[in-house]
Amino acid sequence: MGNTASKPTAPSQRHKQKKPTKESPPTRSPTQRTIDGRIYHAVEGSQYLLPRDDQEIDRLHETHFLTKELLGCNVMAGAIKQLDFQSGGLQILDVCCGPATWLCETSLDYPSCQFVGIDMCNVWPQVIRPANLEFIEANVLRGLPFPDKAFDFVQLRFVSLAFKTTDWAYVLTEIRRVLRDGGVLQCIDLDMQIISDDPDVKRYLQHFDALCSDRGLDPSAGAKLDMMLNDHGLNILQSEYREIPLGWGGPIGDGFMNIFSAEVQGLAPWMKRTSNLNDEQLIATLRRTLRGMIQSKAYMGLYAFLAQKPIDD
Repeated sequence: MGNTASKPTAPSQRHKQKKPTKESPPTRSPTQRTIDGRIYHAVEGSQYLLPRDDQEIDRLHETHFLTKELLGCNVMAGAIKQLDFQSGGLQILDVCCGPATWLCETSLDYPSCQFVGIDMCNVWPQVIRPANLEFIEANVLRGLPFPDKAFDFVQLRFVSLAFKTTDWAYVLTEIRRVLRDGGVLQCIDLDMQIISDDPDVKRYLQHFDALCSDRGLDPSAGAKLDMMLNDHGLNILQSEYREIPLGWGGPIGDGFMNIFSAEVQGLAPWMKRTSNLNDEQLIATLRRTLRGMIQSKAYMGLYAFLAQKPIDD
């Protein structure tokens, strides 16, 4: 990264965050916990089940690059038509940005735009980053710490395991609030219901569905994004669908098989609790599932939507 050494503008200068007073300093609860040797979130009110350690960060990096390969872009074509990324001046927000792979790439692609990443844990680059990129540690479920109509472009992706079914309305309402009139939301997620006729894959899905049901999560949220966006007064500009092969079909299938395997390992503590499986049984289930996905040519659906807030809102 050639121009990564500059220090970004402080968030309080650009987005008018509220600061605690000296008389009443905030109390902070532990934000992480270690289970079976993996580091997990411990943020109050969050249902997010996956870890926050280096192994999970690697999985998220790989997910980014494979998604970019599938869609052929970091920013969907409809957004490029609606907003002038090249001339600059755009304010861009990535909600639940994780390790910020997308942000680091895209902020270098458009150096005249200003980028902000927000997440409930700071697993993003701590020192070296593009000069037009800043990060804020905050939980979207407690509100986005920005004024109304602050951003031209917002991204939200791969959060099916982060929000309960009852959380989605609040999250989308907050995103709509911080979008400027005519602003664009890019929303990408999976329908995590694997399509396969293999009995071992179906058995795994029973365990996975039980876990999601226990936590109030909707693993098929990705397939319902267009309806949720419309319900919140956002007009669909572009929609894309890709079938993701799992363990077959070349490098994409191999890559997503690795992502799936790493995800199941990350979910292991919770899967064992809801399915009454011990470590050996869970490993055996995973191996049979991976084998069944290859043999049955299983796949998942990836959904990408671009939605615009009405200009006369």
